[in-house]
Amino acid sequence: MKRIKFLKDKFKYIIFFIIIITIVNIYLFSIDIFEKQYEELLYLNFLILIIILIFFIIDYINLKNKYHDIQKCIESNEDIDKYLIKGQSIEENIMKAIIENLKSKSNEEIKEYKKSLKELDEYMAKWIHEIKIPISALNMISDRLNNVENSIDIKNQVAKINFLVNSILYSSRSSSMFEDVFFNKVNLDKVIKSSIKNNSFLLIKNNIEVSLENLDYTVFTDIKCISYILDQIINNAIKYSKEEGKIEFTAKDIDNGVVLSIKDYGIGINEEDIGRVFDKGFTGSNGRDRLYKSTGMGLYFAKNMVDKLGHKIEINSQKDKFTSFNIYFYDISDYLNL
Repeated sequence: MKRIKFLKDKFKYIIFFIIIITIVNIYLFSIDIFEKQYEELLYLNFLILIIILIFFIIDYINLKNKYHDIQKCIESNEDIDKYLIKGQSIEENIMKAIIENLKSKSNEEIKEYKKSLKELDEYMAKWIHEIKIPISALNMISDRLNNVENSIDIKNQVAKINFLVNSILYSSRSSSMFEDVFFNKVNLDKVIKSSIKNNSFLLIKNNIEVSLENLDYTVFTDIKCISYILDQIINNAIKYSKEEGKIEFTAKDIDNGVVLSIKDYGIGINEEDIGRVFDKGFTGSNGRDRLYKSTGMGLYFAKNMVDKLGHKIEINSQKDKFTSFNIYFYDISDYLNL
């Protein structure tokens, strides 16, 4: 607490003491108790002022020490619970009651928010489960069509719908994903081949070659989350591919883990957009110029999951040449704090 602020708060007490001293001086002067030896009266006033000043200094020091931790907590935006005052004076009791009241209201709002979020997650999970039935039915219907071209077109759109449905599932779970995350040993080769299989129709339809090299590594991760991340990167490579594209998957050892590199030779990313591709809702010039407009959410959720899993993701790109994603998987000892 600053001294000027303290003096302003004590202003009425200062005025009160001045009035009392003035009244006492007038009274003593009127009865002439010092017999015209006013030096003694001045000396008495000086002593009184010194005593009052000492009391103010002691009060200021006590007040500063008492609320020092709370002030520090507010400035550093820490949890205030451990610094709550004990409530010895009326002011302290009022402050404590206000804090507890605000905390109680905040806890109720958080509880309602979590309840609403859980209900929304349950509804989304149910909706996704139900929507997969007509998606499967569309695939079977397209197989029975006599017109091959129409059948391929329908399968293409169904594959896109299926990818978007899976994206909705994982994005809806992103805020509470760690309730259902299990770190296990995962073979990179197997999980990458599974993701390629999930996107096989779109890869074939868009004439995209897939290259797998040196992927026989075991990493510690959640298989569902890493599959979603790989699906997003593969889908982006398909979306921004050239007429005959290529995706390369390679891995190598690093000092404290393994790095997976996913490189496509599509249209690339503008230099000014590279630093923002993981931002929420960012589409860049590529997302606006293509036939299928980007939402800017896929890579945002992918980056979010990578961070929460304790991995690391980097992107490099050159316009009209390539785009490369590097995912770093660290040794098991680095995940003990998660």
